Amino acid sequence: MVLDNDRTDTKLVDVARLAGCSPATVSRVLNNNPKVDVKVRDRVVKAAAQLGYVPNGSARALRSTKTRTVGAIIPTLDHAIYATMVNSLQARLSEKDVSVIINTSMYDIDIEFEQAKLLVERGVESVVLVGSVHRPETLAMLEQRNIAYVFTYTSLATDIGAAIGFDNVKAGAMAARYLVDLGHTQLGMIAGITENNDRASARRDGFLGELKRQGLANDNITVTESAYKIEGGRDSMRKLMTGPNPPSAVFCGSDIIAAGAIKYCHAEGIRVPEDVSVFGFDNLEIAELTHPELTTIEVPARDMGTIAAEYLLATPLQRQHMRQRELSLKLVVRASTAPRKPIEAQRCSFS
Repeated sequence: MVLDNDRTDTKLVDVARLAGCSPATVSRVLNNNPKVDVKVRDRVVKAAAQLGYVPNGSARALRSTKTRTVGAIIPTLDHAIYATMVNSLQARLSEKDVSVIINTSMYDIDIEFEQAKLLVERGVESVVLVGSVHRPETLAMLEQRNIAYVFTYTSLATDIGAAIGFDNVKAGAMAARYLVDLGHTQLGMIAGITENNDRASARRDGFLGELKRQGLANDNITVTESAYKIEGGRDSMRKLMTGPNPPSAVFCGSDIIAAGAIKYCHAEGIRVPEDVSVFGFDNLEIAELTHPELTTIEVPARDMGTIAAEYLLATPLQRQHMRQRELSLKLVVRASTAPRKPIEAQRCSFS
């Protein structure tokens, strides 16, 4: 595994010089010594932040032994899709006596940066991230310390980092083609929150791009966004169905959102799929618990975790041939989607 070395662009002495104190004082502040004056502490903290200084835990660990730890920063543990990936990652690494430290970012790249700093302090030898959009400082910090990193849930690698996942643009296009093939021309999408989320924005772009290629005008497509919560899906479905052009089919950015959309339809007497088809994403267990069961796209979460672990366990030479891996997606057709009804029949349903 690629390990950190003792070289860093910013050293403790640099922080001390900027803060106007001794290196020993900086060390006491960073080790939470309560005897340091509050004003001095503030100067040290600000200087460390300004210089991007992170205590080099992995370098300290190397003086004795390898840490044999991998850090994983995922958006949340609330949804099974990330737990599945982490479980398979951990299972494969544990076979080689490597441990995993799991942190969550709550879909916030600033929190992710802070979590990455903590992992570096703990001396992790490599880091697993979700998606390809991160603060530049996060990747720079890992690269400066020769800490290997691998993106998951995307197939877009950097010049240094690896990517083991799938093409989210293709996923959105897959959903669009399926619904158009069923005859739907008035479509809606409930995307995840796209800000700083390359997976959600790529699925949206893939969906819209494919509909454009199919000749559908923008007036026939309505897009809204929701957090990955049932209530978010319910509220977004209300906006779509009470708008001026209610869709006959809706693509949701996750099965959780789709479950909320179906919940709204049941409450309002809108039949799924007779009045509106609902399409999810992820193929979580909830997809088989909705009524009707949910058409969705299955994400290769288990394979992502296993192959990411294989990459991290490989030698530097082997990694050169493993840096980018695009895994297949699977369309899972269930009862929540159906061919579009004739226009007159649709008018009768909503009259």
